[in-house]
Parts: sequence; structure tokens; C-alpha cells
Amino acid sequence: MAVRILCSDEICTECRGIITRVYEDLRLSGYGDRDAFASAVRVLELRHPGHDKEHYVGLAAEWIAAETGC
Repeated sequence: MAVRILCSDEICTECRGIITRVYEDLRLSGYGDRDAFASAVRVLELRHPGHDKEHYVGLAAEWIAAETGC
């Protein structure tokens, strides 16, 4: 069983890197944009529990856009 790492810092640069890597790696592996983004959002939810879905979607979108230039 994998160890779950929870992060309480919303400006965590480690989490930002993880989220953007999940997205980019899945896109490079042939997954569609929607599936890659949904997976990145889910990883963020697991690392930063306690917020509503819109919070995770917005934060992941902001981080991914900043890193990928989209």
C-alpha cells in the first residue's frame, strides 16, 4: 500500500510540480486533455483534502496553465 502524503500548504511548489507533471506525462502518453486534467485534479484532491471540487479545478488549471503556457 502506498503512503499517502498530505500537504496543507496551498502554494506548495512540490505539489505544483507534481500536478503539472501528472498532466504533462499523461498527455505525452496519449491521454486526452480532459482525462489528463481530471487525473491531475484528483491527485491534488488527495494531497490537499478538505476543499470543494471547484477549488481543486481552479487551482490545477492555474498551475497547469502557468507551467504549460496554455
